[in-house]
Parts: sequence; C-alpha cells; structure tokens
Amino acid sequence: MSTQTSDVIDEFLGLAEKHLPHPAQRRNLAHYLVGLMSSLERKSVEPIAAMISPDDVEHRQGALLHFVAYGAWQDAPLRTEATHFALRAATPHASDVLGVVLDDTGMLKQGKQSVGVQRQYTGSAGKVANCQVAVTMAIYTERETLPLDIQLYLPKEWIEDPKRCAKVGIPEDKTFETKPQMALRMLKEARERGIPMGKYLAADAGYGYSSAFRNGVTALGFKYGVGVQSSQLVWDAAGVFERAMTAREVADMHPDRDFRRCHWREGRGGKRLSSRFLTMRVQVTLDGAEPTKRTRRQWLVIEWRDGEERPAHFYLCTYSSKWSVKKVIRVLMERWRIERMHEDLKGEVGFDHFEGRSWVGWNHHVTAAMCAYALLVAERCKAFPP
Repeated sequence: MSTQTSDVIDEFLGLAEKHLPHPAQRRNLAHYLVGLMSSLERKSVEPIAAMISPDDVEHRQGALLHFVAYGAWQDAPLRTEATHFALRAATPHASDVLGVVLDDTGMLKQGKQSVGVQRQYTGSAGKVANCQVAVTMAIYTERETLPLDIQLYLPKEWIEDPKRCAKVGIPEDKTFETKPQMALRMLKEARERGIPMGKYLAADAGYGYSSAFRNGVTALGFKYGVGVQSSQLVWDAAGVFERAMTAREVADMHPDRDFRRCHWREGRGGKRLSSRFLTMRVQVTLDGAEPTKRTRRQWLVIEWRDGEERPAHFYLCTYSSKWSVKKVIRVLMERWRIERMHEDLKGEVGFDHFEGRSWVGWNHHVTAAMCAYALLVAERCKAFPP
C-alpha cells in the first residue's frame, strides 16, 4: 500500500470517528479498507486477515468477521461521509455535480441461503441466474463517478417468507418494493442527507417504464433521460397523430434516412461511440389518453444500433426543447458511467466478494466497498487534481 493511500485512509478515519466511536471499530475498518484497496485476488475476510496479520490470522479474522457481520454501526452515515470526502477532492463546488445515474447489478451466488438470492434476471450476466441483485445510485461530475447508495433488492418470495427473512436478519418491518420504488426512495433519502445530485437523471428501461417513477423523479426536480419499452404510448407534440402510438410504431413509420448518426463520446482505446438516432417532441399520458394543453412535452429518442435489423432502444427525456439533438444524446448517454462504476467496484474493491449470508453483513461489506471506492477517487484526484 502506498504512503498516499495510507494518508487518505487516516484522513477518512478521522472524519469517521463520530460514526464509529470505538477505537476497535475504526481499527477494523482501517484493516478492511486496506484489504479492499489492495491487490488481493479475493477480498473477503479470510484473505484480508491473512494479509494484515500473517502471524495471527485467526484472531484478526475473528475481529474482522465480527465487525462486518455483526457490528452495531450504521451504514448510511458512513456512506454519506465517504461521498462528501471524495467530492471535496473531486470538485471545489457542489454545483459541479452534473447528475445522478440509477441501475442495478447482479452478484452470482451458489446455493439458496445468502440474503436475497434466487434465480432472477441480472443484466450483469445478461440472463436469469442464481444471484443477488442490488439497486445502485451514483452521482457524476465532468471527470468522476461516485457511488451514492447501493441497496439489496429483496424478491417478493423472500418478503413473503418471514422465517427465511428472520434467519438472515432482515428487519421485520421490511416490505416488498419494486426496483423503481426502491430507486425513488433512495433518491429521496439522498436528498434528505443534503448530498448534491445535479440536475439530470439517467436510468434504463427497468426504471423508465414506470410512469410513477418518472413522475416522482420530476417532482424531485430532475430532468430525466430514461429508457422505455417499445410498447410505450406517445402522442406527437405537433398534434398530427389521431391516436396514441407505441414507440415501436413511431420507429417503423419512419424510413431509414430519417435516422441520423450521432457520436457522443470517446470509448476505451479512443473508439468513437455512435449510433443512428431519430428524435421528436412527444406527449405522454396515462394509458394513452388524449393529451391536454397542460400535458408536458418531452423528447422521444429512438436509437438504431449498428448490427440491428430495426431500432430496439427507446428513451423519454424531459430536457429543454431548445437543446440540439447532439446535446440530448450526450446527456442521455451518461448512463455508461454507472456500468463502468460496477466494473470498478467488482474489479478494484471486492464489491461482490462478500461470502457471508446475513443482511447486516452484506450491507456492512457494501458500505466498506463504497468507502474504499470513494477513497480511491480521492487519492486519484489529489495525485492528479481536476
């Protein structure tokens, strides 16, 4: 571990003292962070203990296990502290936070005992698999992306089985929430904690399909750019449509020449990322009812990716009508940031390496991983200031 990494951890522990009042808690957090930020291939309790105390592995393992799996400390305050810590290094002004991105990610598991695990779809694997799924929320600046909150999705089969919940320590008052409902609650909680989240919000169709989610995001003051399903009903803002049409029908009624190529950023290796797009101003109503003068106008964006026979990706955006198509596309496509963050959380700080089964243990491990990620961002920003 570099001297600079050690300095960053020490600085953060000083701020975390009010959340972890006992010296043993701060010592265990420091050891766990060192392990998560190290080059260990597997970043779970046992290998971290072996790295920290090679001559006394059993004792160190017991201390770390108790801290992570049973420790009586709160996750949210420490996550908030870590976010503010990284933000201070990443940007001098809260207004430099541009927006928030929502998504979910899967953690493949063996067996059925780990909290929240079951066979369910995960975009990480691109299929139904035996896994846990977490709803993730990140904020971004021009240069950096930071995890703001990560919460475990609990399938209805878990919530409806009190014995199973009790076995892993899920709180008795926990009720079932869809992922869009979770995401909206997480946004409200972050707003209550005073964390800057910018003006714009991006999410895929797993969230954007929900009109309640879109309305809730708007009520919180965000301009959204979200994926929707091909069956999404829209009216054209010009008033030409005689009935609500699906996004798929809108795409099919336009010839190929109406789709224009737009490049939005440089990808890995300097590759220019681009697709063909069709954009139009539309109105969206509940169940396709006829719009009124008060119905909000927004952008419908249809993306036709290379290699697809027909367009297959559809979005709604409440960005300004004065924006150019290129600006609409560039802000909409900021969702890539959270996908990269997932890769780094798993590849750099062992986000998906937790081997316990309990609710408390999973949340404590994720909190430590979020702190480690924030400290790496802070370390990078101090070494290479914006």
